Amino acid sequence: MTASRFRRFSRRGGVFLICVLLLGSAVWASFALWFQLPLPGGLKLAVIALFDGLAALTLAGVFWRPLRGAWIAYALAFAGLLGWWATILPSNDRDFAPDVAHGVTGIVRGDELTLENVRNFTWASPTDFSEHWEERRYDLAKLSSVDFYLVYFMGPLIAHSMVSFGFEDGRHLMFSIEIRKERGEAFSAIAGFFKRYELVFLAADERDFLFLRKAEDEDVRLFRIKTSPQAGRALLLQYVRDANQLAAHPQFYNTLTANCTTSIFLMLRTLSPTFPLDWRVLLNGFLPSYAYQHGLIDTSIPLPEVIARAAVTDRITMGLSEVEFGQRLREGLPDPN
Repeated sequence: MTASRFRRFSRRGGVFLICVLLLGSAVWASFALWFQLPLPGGLKLAVIALFDGLAALTLAGVFWRPLRGAWIAYALAFAGLLGWWATILPSNDRDFAPDVAHGVTGIVRGDELTLENVRNFTWASPTDFSEHWEERRYDLAKLSSVDFYLVYFMGPLIAHSMVSFGFEDGRHLMFSIEIRKERGEAFSAIAGFFKRYELVFLAADERDFLFLRKAEDEDVRLFRIKTSPQAGRALLLQYVRDANQLAAHPQFYNTLTANCTTSIFLMLRTLSPTFPLDWRVLLNGFLPSYAYQHGLIDTSIPLPEVIARAAVTDRITMGLSEVEFGQRLREGLPDPN
């Protein structure tokens, strides 16, 4: 390649990169303004149109010299946007929806774990329920099992993950890491990239979480984890530490980096820094194959059979005690330990 051709190629590559960065920043800014600007919808659209118009002039300036001064205006506007973005901070003091009004916190004294704000709602439907928040105590010396649930609510690629800790008395303590939506708010995966929701750690017995999931017509799968009581205890205590930390220092949910599964993965990394990162942590609908590959679930039967046996939605029924409910869910599921 001659020197002149190399310069032309480099110039075109530089122009292409500038255009990509400009368009990418404008798209990000448009979503950020839409999800966070405290204005009515029409005014938000007007502000976004002005910002995108300035971005269009700046893009035109890449190719037309008289408009190159638009770069200065766009740079100042974008810098101002970033400064405003930095002022948007998470909070535990909002008008949260009733089901996420309280995050769990815990205190450990020896082998006794005391949890505050354990949810125990009675659900007639997703919009018809009785609220109960309780204090509960658990004997860590009698921790006997760890299971994880995948709840498929938007196709086979993405699921909501929850972890359940079983005790010798038959009780199960279940944790769910969720968006802390405000009253009247609904989940949006796109909004989850733009500081729309806080993160919350919820704890309940299995009936609370799973009755709601079945009522919303979601596919619930239960996988029993191969682990020692010591490792299970360490994971449970990590949940409690993280929940206490979140209660003191709120954090935003992020669809990619701070969600139900990535948070669990970071806990596992805390316990074992060599725990392998994998694309299935992000596309968590495929977590069963990840767990099977690394021997975290039963590998004595083929994976498709493990997945088929894990389907427990039809076993979620009203009117059972906490212990009976857990026993019914696990009928026919071998304990990998």
